[in-house]
Amino acid sequence: MTQVARHIVITGLMGAGKTTIGQALAERTGRPWRDSDADIEAATGLTVRELRDREGVDAMHAREASQLLDALADPEPSVISAAASIVDDARCRAALAEPDVAAVWLHAAPDTLAERFESPDEHRPAYGESTAGFLADQATRREPLAEAAGAHIVDTNGLTEPEVVARVLEVLASIEP
Repeated sequence: MTQVARHIVITGLMGAGKTTIGQALAERTGRPWRDSDADIEAATGLTVRELRDREGVDAMHAREASQLLDALADPEPSVISAAASIVDDARCRAALAEPDVAAVWLHAAPDTLAERFESPDEHRPAYGESTAGFLADQATRREPLAEAAGAHIVDTNGLTEPEVVARVLEVLASIEP
């Protein structure tokens, strides 16, 4: 892969595979990996779910936005797995559009995401009665914001982890330096 950008940002809705794909891309590209959930937990001693419960959704999203902006400020190239909420923040959308950032939004069907999301996982917050409905609403609102910020949408439906990584690498290779 040619060096397309200083930072590669992997984002998408909860359950899309940001952590798994981000780690695999970091290994494949030889870059360090940053993860919003891990960085926030290391800084606060609380999971994102605990932060949401203690401080509220807006405060949690503010921390997620700050984590992305801090990670992008690092001069060393990296792969960053970022929370989907970053696209709600105008500062983050502007940062994703910078020429030294390649952003990828991992898309999956809401039912697929809901199956992954509903597996036992203490760090993910739970939202509402219908997880698939919540995630469909999030996709309707957030995917256009991600695309407008220059994120490349990668459909992961029916793909294995290695297939998603290969597809993301193809997208990254197609980006003009």
